[in-house]
Amino acid sequence: MAPISGLYWRSALVGLFFMLFVSPFFPVGGPILGGIIAGYLGPPGAVRGAVAGLLDGLIVAAVLSILAVVGGAAFLGALGFLIGLGIAVVLFALALYFGVLGAVGGAIGGALKEWRVGSR
Repeated sequence: MAPISGLYWRSALVGLFFMLFVSPFFPVGGPILGGIIAGYLGPPGAVRGAVAGLLDGLIVAAVLSILAVVGGAAFLGALGFLIGLGIAVVLFALALYFGVLGAVGGAIGGALKEWRVGSR
């Protein structure tokens, strides 16, 4: 398998933005669709698509954790920081959730791209 290149990061960033903005409204569909987009835009293959989708899911979990801590501290001070830190721990535990669903979506997107490229 090829090393992670710029193509992975570009496709992962596009899927990341989609996943980040859709996940709050569609908790299951957002990570899967973000993974499908990342997998389809990346190199063909289910495994490569799953890697791009996994990157998306882990980055989204980290961003949401940071936003919880910073937002809690900004609005409620020290108590908000502690509440935000508790929420961040829960969200980081949900990295598995976002990562797995993103990887599933990425595998679907990568397989679709491989099938499309192979059928030509």
